[in-house]
Amino acid sequence: MTATAIDGYLDFLETRDGEVDIYAETLSGRESFYRDIDAKPVRSRHVFDREVFLRNVRQARAEPGLDTHMSWLLATARANQSERFGVELTKLYGRADLEEEERSEGVHIVLQETYHTRVLSRVVSIFGLPVPHCPPPPLIRFMIKLMVFSPFPKRLTMPLVGMNEMAGCVIFAALRDRGMELFADEPAVVARIRILFDEILADEICHVGLIAAGLGRFGRAVTRQLYRRLGANMALGSPEFVAALGRDEIERRFAEPFDQRRLAAQFPDTAYAF
Repeated sequence: MTATAIDGYLDFLETRDGEVDIYAETLSGRESFYRDIDAKPVRSRHVFDREVFLRNVRQARAEPGLDTHMSWLLATARANQSERFGVELTKLYGRADLEEEERSEGVHIVLQETYHTRVLSRVVSIFGLPVPHCPPPPLIRFMIKLMVFSPFPKRLTMPLVGMNEMAGCVIFAALRDRGMELFADEPAVVARIRILFDEILADEICHVGLIAAGLGRFGRAVTRQLYRRLGANMALGSPEFVAALGRDEIERRFAEPFDQRRLAAQFPDTAYAF
């Protein structure tokens, strides 16, 4: 990665994220975003069975027969569990040193991922539901642990991390679009779903670009191969995602070429095109 590229990204991060507080684990720009969100709470008119939601979100596999709306909520909660598990495991085992040099893209990324768990919780809270602190399903736990605890040099594991970031972009975009479709009768809910998911998407798109910029031609080719072979299977392995999005839609989205610059152009103020 060239010094110019990383300096440009760090300048962008300082503008987007604001001041870093490594002790409070906050970014001033993100705190401002949440203050604005919380000052204008949105609550859906749709009512969901709290007991059914909590019972299923705590299980490795949701029970059959749930409607699409409930499946979408469960898929969103599952995404929250995965983000939280990965972030906390990374911090707990010292794989993310928040006491690095303050002007570090690594510090920003760890804190961004921490904020993502709050974003997804707020999506679910629109419907009056909490997201309990539960580990994600076994396959997701395995993938996260593989990335966190891999004994191999970082350069060998980065294609796997990059593939996961790419898959995350596709999954979050699909969840956003499906949520906006399901609750189209409530414009305020649709707008809140969009702004919350877009906050995550912009970051994930940046992370893809950062990883790709740090890999050589061979590493980028490996990342693309992993994405083509494993990306869709990650989503298809979750019954909630399949029930909420549909197998055909998942396969269609993952079949589309992944273009970081094109995606970043959709978020001119919040994503950086490498």
